[in-house]
Amino acid sequence: MRPDPPFYVGRTRPSSIGWTRIGITALSGIVLVVLMHQRAGLPGTVLLSVLFAALTLWTWMGQWTRFIVDEHGVTVSLGGFLPRRPWPLEDFRTVQLRTVPSSQAGVTLGGYGWRRSTVITPRPDELTPVGRRKIYTLSEPRARYQVLATGPGTMVEIIGRGSRHYLIQPVDPQAAAEAVDQAIRARR
Repeated sequence: MRPDPPFYVGRTRPSSIGWTRIGITALSGIVLVVLMHQRAGLPGTVLLSVLFAALTLWTWMGQWTRFIVDEHGVTVSLGGFLPRRPWPLEDFRTVQLRTVPSSQAGVTLGGYGWRRSTVITPRPDELTPVGRRKIYTLSEPRARYQVLATGPGTMVEIIGRGSRHYLIQPVDPQAAAEAVDQAIRARR
């Protein structure tokens, strides 16, 4: 029997690595604004201040998100208020939990936050099945992913039917993975 489509609202939050990125962006802006103020005066300083404030906000929005899992797929809202194009449910083949150790996170993911990236394919020992699903490993050593990762740890990996896959690091990965699993089962 098919389950009803879920309506799950999850969140991602910056890890210590994410807060470091946000802080470095803000600090770089402050230093450049002070240097610019000494040389160029007020108009250049205001423009640079606005530019770095927007860049700091964008860095924060790429890691502090809200997402919805429903009958359409997964819709991520950057900063909790700027929705992006949904990840289509019809493109989802399976879902599994993936553990990315801290010693390999930067190399494996190619960066943190909201991004398109080429990600190293996981080994079977890094994967945990969701519900009654089996783990699914890709044949190529690196694959294209839409990534929303904030640091090392447990993530929800959605294997797509085509060449695009999805990786998200919610606050509660188990509940998010179960919601995606329910959405996939409701669609079939």
